[in-house]
Amino acid sequence: MTKVPALILASASPRRLGLLQQIGLEPDHLMPADIDETPNKLETPRALALRLARGKAEVVRAIVGQSEDLADSVILAADTVVAVGRRCLPKAEMTDQALACLSLL
Repeated sequence: MTKVPALILASASPRRLGLLQQIGLEPDHLMPADIDETPNKLETPRALALRLARGKAEVVRAIVGQSEDLADSVILAADTVVAVGRRCLPKAEMTDQALACLSLL
């Protein structure tokens, strides 16, 4: 009998988990990856989202690769970038930051 690989969500986002559950997928493990999410100079929003998602997947792959039980797991990683044109907006931590971002949108 073939073993089905585990599904690992490389995220702590309740929204991402909820989206998977809406389509009937329940990850076997949640493993958020802690990476630096600072945009590179002149990096487009699309390139930033791709780099961050790939970076999260690579971090989790390195962790699970050390486990015999999880080495064959499928890792799902994603990132969301809010942008206005080519300008990436920061994750607002204070009310005034959130208002400034919303006014740009």
